[in-house]
Amino acid sequence: MTNTYFEGVCANNPKAQYSKNQKEKRSDCPQVVVALVLDSKGFIRRHRIFNGKMTDVKSLNEIIAVIQDEFEHTEMPTIIFDRGMVSDDNIKLLESYRDLKFIVMCRSGEEKFFTQEFKNSDFTKIGGRSSKPEVQVFLQEKDNLKYLLCKSEGRKAKEQAMRTNKEKKLDTELNNLKKQIESGRCNVQDKIIERIGKIKERYSKVAKYYKITYAHWEFAYTLQGDMVDMPVRMINSLKILSEKVKNNKITFGAITKKLIELKRKYPEFCKVKIHLKKAELECKTIDEILEQETAMEGNYLIKTNRKDLERDNIWKMYLTLTKIERAFGDLKSYLGLRPNFHQIEHRVDGHIFITILAYHHLHSIEYTLQLAGLHSRWATIKRLLSTHNYSTIQMPTTNGTVINVRKAGIPEGIHTEIYKKLGVEFDRLPVTKNYA
Repeated sequence: MTNTYFEGVCANNPKAQYSKNQKEKRSDCPQVVVALVLDSKGFIRRHRIFNGKMTDVKSLNEIIAVIQDEFEHTEMPTIIFDRGMVSDDNIKLLESYRDLKFIVMCRSGEEKFFTQEFKNSDFTKIGGRSSKPEVQVFLQEKDNLKYLLCKSEGRKAKEQAMRTNKEKKLDTELNNLKKQIESGRCNVQDKIIERIGKIKERYSKVAKYYKITYAHWEFAYTLQGDMVDMPVRMINSLKILSEKVKNNKITFGAITKKLIELKRKYPEFCKVKIHLKKAELECKTIDEILEQETAMEGNYLIKTNRKDLERDNIWKMYLTLTKIERAFGDLKSYLGLRPNFHQIEHRVDGHIFITILAYHHLHSIEYTLQLAGLHSRWATIKRLLSTHNYSTIQMPTTNGTVINVRKAGIPEGIHTEIYKKLGVEFDRLPVTKNYA
């Protein structure tokens, strides 16, 4: 499932609705939800367009109905989807269909229930990945399901990079806040604590293993000795300073300067005991939590109710999900699913339908090349063929007429290989001629 959003209110499209669940964070724009059903070869078998507020359960129920209709007279296929669609309600819905088989990735955090298995089990390496990051798997049955525990070097490197990036951003924001506190730009304790809370919320995935503490700056004074012997103006100045501190109307730097002036001005200032403490913003790592988090990096769980499958089969079948991710990537980029400038319902639906037709044409070309042994994406094919161009040859004659001949250049080796596998007669490309 994905979505496409619109500028404007789309008053003539009842499917276009506002939703807070926006991948692009454009909750200010109405959207429609697009659901695809792909087969194992990457071809779109069915698509549906839902309203922008369609819940996962309702949409999944309709998708299952579409699949049942598609395979009415044959055995139901295995449904595969990622953790974005995995919720308790959706799992209950899948299990309510007695003959329905599924392979899904478990939700984030479920790995902790298999911590010991991840640490102590004998994992087996997935073969045939010599040029790709290593993946190790271990199969275990639990609660009438098969769980495939996976360790991926590629996923681990990606998660480490993401964590490091978020840690740097968290550290940068805390340092900026610290500088603002030291300069006096942030002087109100409640607002500082509120900002710390927002920073922790923004980077919650890494903030959970950091202990962030803040102690506001302090000022107090005590008169030592008889007040009769002390200048009234000095005492009044101290009272004013104390009141300003209480009302957040003076900064730490400013009160430090005021105290230095009072000390220089009044010899009796030595009889005043001053308590002045700088503000402290500290961020310390909670090693125990950090170790638990980093130990599980690169680990994920896949579960299925297909008891007949072994570990390699489960993992390879789940990996077909990348075809859906690739399909959505193609649709949203050069195939024009977004932006969608239409406002009327049937035009929006038509735009999406034409985009899906374009995907069928593109994927047919890619699939033909794969069968011929050339595993290239359309973007790669387009880039390679872009260097084979038409040229115009001009030949002036003695009577003043110029003959213009436009023809294709001589293809290079990679061009002829692609043309042959696509069945294009490159040696018979059209030639045009005109006189000027």
